[in-house]
Amino acid sequence: MKAYCASFNVGNVEIWGTDLYLDKNSVYLEIKESKIEIFDRIECLSVFITKKEFNTVWKEAVSDIKKYGNYENKINQFDFFILEQSIQKNERCNIG
Repeated sequence: MKAYCASFNVGNVEIWGTDLYLDKNSVYLEIKESKIEIFDRIECLSVFITKKEFNTVWKEAVSDIKKYGNYENKINQFDFFILEQSIQKNERCNIG
């Protein structure tokens, strides 16, 4: 089985991330719904980007995420990507 999550980093700092989902579309939905939250966190880090610039970056990022699974903007040091992780289904769990 596969699980997916997304992460938005500025430089080496993760400023936003999703939970782990079994359905990749759930990750896309959370990304879409978190645009304002991500912008607010970028502002808190004192990254100098206007809302207009962010909207342009955002459109590119969402498009690239869907096509390639990642987005990188070297000018602003933005990294936005989806992580795919293999998980194993355990039939039994021993405690103690």
